[in-house]
Amino acid sequence: MEAEGAIHDMSKAARHSAERALQAYDALAVAESYPAAKAAWEDFLIHWRRGLNRCDAFGSRSDVHYFRSINRVRLDAALAYLWAARNADEHGLASVATMQEAAISIGALGGYEPGVRTGESGEVIYTFTPTSDDPPPFLAFLPEHLRLEPIVERTRTVPVPPGYDYDVGEVFPAVALARHGLEFLTREITSLGDP
Repeated sequence: MEAEGAIHDMSKAARHSAERALQAYDALAVAESYPAAKAAWEDFLIHWRRGLNRCDAFGSRSDVHYFRSINRVRLDAALAYLWAARNADEHGLASVATMQEAAISIGALGGYEPGVRTGESGEVIYTFTPTSDDPPPFLAFLPEHLRLEPIVERTRTVPVPPGYDYDVGEVFPAVALARHGLEFLTREITSLGDP
């Protein structure tokens, strides 16, 4: 009976960590400044990792054949980066997410064909012709945000996962990466079921 209570508490604790990771993800997704984004990112890493640790504690006590979360994390470059980011955030000296400066984008969101023509008095005129009836904004302000950095460990460097480098106009990489990690954590908790 005491073991059942402990298992129930671990399952509840894993769900609580997932809820906290979701709150941190939501804060990261709407962060309007680097300090707010950095704080939300750090909170996300803490609660995401804690949730996985709790899944492992619950799973190993309830099923001798349980395949630990860390083993699945190692199979996915994005999840492995999150795991390493949490380690580096807790134990390292270098920041895993630095500030990407705010910028103004002119035509960088796509949807325009650049061109050059010569004006009447010989001046060079650069043109941008829309390539569709509903092109993206030509001029866009991009707020400061997190820039993910490779994580340097003692024996290896964990690169930023493919697809999570910054591209103008896309969801910021840290937000997209956190969403991927949150989806994984949710699947891990769901697979445990209710005790």
